[in-house]
Amino acid sequence: MFLLGRIGSVSATLFMAFILATAMLVALGLYAPTILNYILDVAELVERGLTHTGLPDRYNNFVRLFLGDEQLAFLFFTIIARIFIAIIGSLFTRAVTPKSKVDRAFG
Repeated sequence: MFLLGRIGSVSATLFMAFILATAMLVALGLYAPTILNYILDVAELVERGLTHTGLPDRYNNFVRLFLGDEQLAFLFFTIIARIFIAIIGSLFTRAVTPKSKVDRAFG
């Protein structure tokens, strides 16, 4: 039972991160397009650096195929969203769970 709850929790977190990252990307594109342009330029530089590492062609083709600057930018927003969700989730868990003896002793 614990495994199914954990899988559901992780799936819900990933889904919320996907939605939040998409919302952040759209909001940034609408309200601060110059910042989004800067993020896309940095993602393009990172992509260029990763695809020109001197790997053999059989590996480098897959890197080029699966790693685009748009994907890197979205990955950046997804990581930010997951950090935000983790902070909110830990604050919520801390507020809901009862204090243990150690917590009562140290504040």
